Amino acid sequence: MSESREERSEGRQLFCRVITPEEIVYDGEVDLVIARIADGEIGVLVNHAPLVSSVETGEVRIKEGEEEHVYATSDGFFKVSENLVQVLVEEAVAPGDINIDEAETRIEEAERELSELADQDEEERGPKERELERRRRMGENLVRVARRYGEG
Repeated sequence: MSESREERSEGRQLFCRVITPEEIVYDGEVDLVIARIADGEIGVLVNHAPLVSSVETGEVRIKEGEEEHVYATSDGFFKVSENLVQVLVEEAVAPGDINIDEAETRIEEAERELSELADQDEEERGPKERELERRRRMGENLVRVARRYGEG
């Protein structure tokens, strides 16, 4: 493993930052970043072409040597420029930090509020409905990522 690190240090390096409004969740040198963007899943290696896209609610996987860091992420933006990958999202949570019970409660509350909106006409419920759908999707994503990668 030390040889591969030495080889990487001689050549170009790839860096990744996962950023939420509250904090920088991840910031480091990486080998590969995998995320679901508007056009589908993408893997970014060193010297990737510049790119700006939306990132879908899902997971971001970061390979750093033998380690893999995974984050359940909300939708946001994905940018690659000059060997820096930036993932700008409202939420990014490591599987071990996800509370499945809280995430399931979040889903139930969003679904309940969505059903209450059903009586309103489309114009009145528009933005509120989109935000509730977004909250529900992120709750489902948290549960999925926790069950897949973490102890929950």
